[in-house]
Amino acid sequence: MEEYLKILAAVAPAVVLGVNLVGKDKRSEPLMWLLAAVGLGMLVVPAVILFGSLFLPEMPADSYMGAVYKSFIEAAIPEEGFKFLALYLLATKCRHFDELFDGLVYAVCIGMGFAGIENIMYLVGAGDQWLTVGITRALLSVPAHYAFAVIMGTFFALGWFDSRNRYFYLTAALIIPVIVHGLYDTFCFSMDIDEDVAAIIVIAFIVAYRYIRRYVKSLVTSMIKLDDYRNYGK
Repeated sequence: MEEYLKILAAVAPAVVLGVNLVGKDKRSEPLMWLLAAVGLGMLVVPAVILFGSLFLPEMPADSYMGAVYKSFIEAAIPEEGFKFLALYLLATKCRHFDELFDGLVYAVCIGMGFAGIENIMYLVGAGDQWLTVGITRALLSVPAHYAFAVIMGTFFALGWFDSRNRYFYLTAALIIPVIVHGLYDTFCFSMDIDEDVAAIIVIAFIVAYRYIRRYVKSLVTSMIKLDDYRNYGK
């Protein structure tokens, strides 16, 4: 019974955030394509693990250099890179990818598919501390993956529908989530390195987290308005 509770606790935050975002879409996407996006996000997890085991040497995060390496090289770059690839593959096959907001919808479905599986792995491996880990990740890690997905989906959609600036926006769709993800993980790892600066890192983390949260909300609102403008008079 406890194992089922762990899975439920792991998946629930991702489902809530994903459903909330999908519900904002004024022209709903087909369920099968939404599930396909979630499935692609789930497949990103083993892809990242395999990539890391084959190509990336491990480094402990007990120093600031180790924290940066683990955050960017082991986590942010491969995770966001494979999510970007998943989104690109889906967009090339899905004829329903025809609005700017669709970039957010499918990116978030991919991101939440990834976050759900990653959460299950963390909670199952947390032993008796699974509830504490689950609450922490529900409040921080899963919303962070949601934010990375919204940022990626926004710039990806802008590039997908703007042939003149496609390279610029698609590059931003990959690079900006990598930077934000890497900085987020670096903050997390750095809190335990030096007690003398831990309080400063926590304060900086809270300020940055609140700023990213507001930025993500503004992106969602902006993309809805842009679609309304593009569809006006159709």
